[in-house]
Amino acid sequence: MSEEIQEEKSRTEKETSRFKISILKSFAVAFIILVCLQLLGSVINIPSYKWESLYHLTLPLSFLFGGTLAIFILLPYVKTDWKSITEHIWKPAGIGVVILSILFYFLMLPFAEFLTSMVPTSGTEVLEEFYKEIIKAFEMMLDYKIAGFITVCILAPIFEEILFRGILLRGLLQKGISPIFAIFLSSFLFGLAHLNPWQFLGAGLLGAVFGFVYYRTKALWICIFLHALNNSISFIMMLKYESMDENVTNPNDQFSVVICFMIAVLIGWGIYKLTKNKVSWN
Repeated sequence: MSEEIQEEKSRTEKETSRFKISILKSFAVAFIILVCLQLLGSVINIPSYKWESLYHLTLPLSFLFGGTLAIFILLPYVKTDWKSITEHIWKPAGIGVVILSILFYFLMLPFAEFLTSMVPTSGTEVLEEFYKEIIKAFEMMLDYKIAGFITVCILAPIFEEILFRGILLRGLLQKGISPIFAIFLSSFLFGLAHLNPWQFLGAGLLGAVFGFVYYRTKALWICIFLHALNNSISFIMMLKYESMDENVTNPNDQFSVVICFMIAVLIGWGIYKLTKNKVSWN
């Protein structure tokens, strides 16, 4: 039994030594993810342009296809395998860390919505038309509720966390890049991948929240859960108000935003202390 454990440890160490992503390579990884999710995945939706009822099927299939394709392209590119990824997906974590991670997300949410509200939606004709197209794309899901829920609340959290945290961020950390910079860079690229300024800031900040949790726990399932929770809340709000302009919190209440942010920082420190000396990326 001890020999099997030793062999598994040796395999993991060997895998880690190969699976490293440099800063320059991280942009190539993000580009591959973007092309697969946004461009190649959308190919599945082409028949729906003529027969709109097919969106019930093609909407989730497009994301499933794009996400799966991205994973299969990236695994050999970053020199790892699926088994190595799944080890982090199901890695156990203490209940205390899980509870703090959930609180960390909820208390960072007001600041994320505040940042999003800072991006103007009007001012120029180009900006206004772009915003209308984004609104139209999101509100289309009101006509395809089940397909939209599967895509936004299930598939997106799973694939985006595997790709941006389980592969991109992990590779940066295993390269020995500063955790702060690695989390910032992966979150920056995560925000860019949404291809619009209104999600860039909010998604980027929440990506940093998920990234910090992953950095301290290596438990990717927590990040997937938090991501799914965030998307589900947004989706429910959109269904309730039939609009994507509604916020969970009041971004104009700056006092509450600051208080929540400060408490979130303290909780983040608590997560750090709770996991101190328990996680190593070397």
